[in-house]
Amino acid sequence: MTTGPGPPASGDPLLALLSALEPTLDQETLTGAIGRAAARPDGRRRLARTVVDRPELLTGQGAHADSPAVLRLIAALAEAGASAVVMPSCPRCGRQKQLGPPVEGIRLCHGCRPKARALPYGRCGKVRPTARRNDHGQSICQNCRHQDPRSWKPCTKCGNNRRVAAITETGPVCQTCRPGHDLPCTFCGSTDSRIGISRALGKPVCERCRQRWIVCSACGNGAVLKGGTLEKPLCARCLDPDPTLWKRCATCQTTWQLSAAQCARCSLDRKLKDLFNSPGGTTAPELDRLREALVQSDRPDSVDTWLTRPGVRTTLHEVASGHRRLSRELIDAMPRLTLTHLRSMLVTSGALPSRDERLIALETWIDQTIAARAVPEHQRVLRGYAVWHHLRRLHGRLHGRPVSHLQANNVRQHVTAAATFLEWLEARELTLQTCHQADLDLWLADHPGHRTRTANFARWAVTHRHAFHLTAPSTRRQGPSGPLDQDRRWTDARRLLHDDSCPVADRAAGLLVLLHAQKLSDITALTTEHVGHQDGRTLLHLGSRPITLSSPLDALIDELVLTRKTPGSTVLTEESAWLFPGRWHGRPLTEGALSRRLHALGLDPRQSRNTALFALAAELPAAILAKTLGIHIKGAIHWQKIAAGDWAAYAADVNHRLSPQG
Repeated sequence: MTTGPGPPASGDPLLALLSALEPTLDQETLTGAIGRAAARPDGRRRLARTVVDRPELLTGQGAHADSPAVLRLIAALAEAGASAVVMPSCPRCGRQKQLGPPVEGIRLCHGCRPKARALPYGRCGKVRPTARRNDHGQSICQNCRHQDPRSWKPCTKCGNNRRVAAITETGPVCQTCRPGHDLPCTFCGSTDSRIGISRALGKPVCERCRQRWIVCSACGNGAVLKGGTLEKPLCARCLDPDPTLWKRCATCQTTWQLSAAQCARCSLDRKLKDLFNSPGGTTAPELDRLREALVQSDRPDSVDTWLTRPGVRTTLHEVASGHRRLSRELIDAMPRLTLTHLRSMLVTSGALPSRDERLIALETWIDQTIAARAVPEHQRVLRGYAVWHHLRRLHGRLHGRPVSHLQANNVRQHVTAAATFLEWLEARELTLQTCHQADLDLWLADHPGHRTRTANFARWAVTHRHAFHLTAPSTRRQGPSGPLDQDRRWTDARRLLHDDSCPVADRAAGLLVLLHAQKLSDITALTTEHVGHQDGRTLLHLGSRPITLSSPLDALIDELVLTRKTPGSTVLTEESAWLFPGRWHGRPLTEGALSRRLHALGLDPRQSRNTALFALAAELPAAILAKTLGIHIKGAIHWQKIAAGDWAAYAADVNHRLSPQG
């Protein structure tokens, strides 16, 4: 039996908008259309923000959508029989055809995209799409390229004077005689891409490898792959140092390549200058710093690709033209996939001041959660609990350090439990002041996952006179759970100390957990300033007192300081101070990412830390444990009691030895 249209799900603005726009479609159909447009939860949230802010995208203005998920949603709704939703037409030709990536902020069909990028050419005098650039860096169209006498040579196979399609081992060949896909690529061995003979090597190379950017194994510079292997790639200068073999970039005269056209770095610089220049011909200082940092990247091709992402060029152009001021508020309003990367690059290049992004995100989420409450009294109570209780305590514990993932997640869980309990009261037409003990007991019984955190909220509400006659049992942590296997701990430590096949960063992080009982949040917060040297020894500052690292852990930490690198491809090449840098510029590796990497090595970070802390607490006094490992003194005393370490007479014995009578 088909379910008819009903009220939208609470808290889903996109579903509410679609229900009002298409009242004939049921909730299941609308939910299915949203799922087809964006499969992942973060994608659905971005889609909801875009459509709710700009509902006109669904009624004919889809060509102006930044995200392709909007077009997928329109197609799914139209297929389901929607009447108010309008399939967008190509703004250039007016036909209802599939729209592709945006050109200057407008999505065009496949046939109109090349025409929109057409330029007038001095050689033929016609406006046509750019086919390539000549040796002087000037754009030429496809017809002029084909008619150029330098593009025509006798084919070495058929003997006819035709346009050169490829250069083989025997010489130039025409399109008819061009070799097929039976030649494997010299570098990757693939036969799926177009194969041509490299003029530098004289061997077959696929199109993907001709454009592949690498870090040269000989000189360490970023450049296009020209020789060697994928494991040990070589740039043009290191492949053949003969300066007469290579030409130079027409702009910078430094990049070695087979033609005199603009190199990728100079081409990127030209695009960024055109993008950042204001109508008056000047560039904002912060954008100029960002441009210089982007141009000096080891991967200018990655920067070029990043500029094509939705919203990037449009927003930067508006900033450069003076219509919008470069600020945190502007960056926060950009699409989610873009803002995190751009914001981190602006901070790294000095265009924006740094801030605790995780704390800002937590405060924004708390404001949204409070605003979602329908009862004003509950809004006031939740604000007091979230802001003046949890956030205030969190600020007091930071001492200038950024918020860790566990700290932010703990606050979110407590606020979520309180908000869910208040929502449950609203559904039963109750408030905290009219709530009775039976209501609280019923909630705690039906929601065991929120029992502890809801009980904390109830006790806080009674203490601050928001509720009366409510009691909630408090829970106390009894100690670590699970086996504390010391034999496995030392086996894992020996494996990480001597297994060179594992990444250095993963080995160092695992050993800090196994040997020094460090939390993942503390490991990711380490910087190069925490590592010091004195009298040939390597020191690591984990607490108020540095510890001396033993061999071979000291050599491993020194190697990590020298070889640490941001994982994945980077756009900016600014050196990071973090000992474990993350994928975003200026940010450390997240606890979740480090946890996944340690699990891949066969380590359980929580259990391994508990085992190490248990052993250390049985051997060291609580005061020394707190100073060397950086844990709170109360936590050190708690672990000492769990480990049954008898240090009651330690202080008295030290005092006796230091006294004049002793």
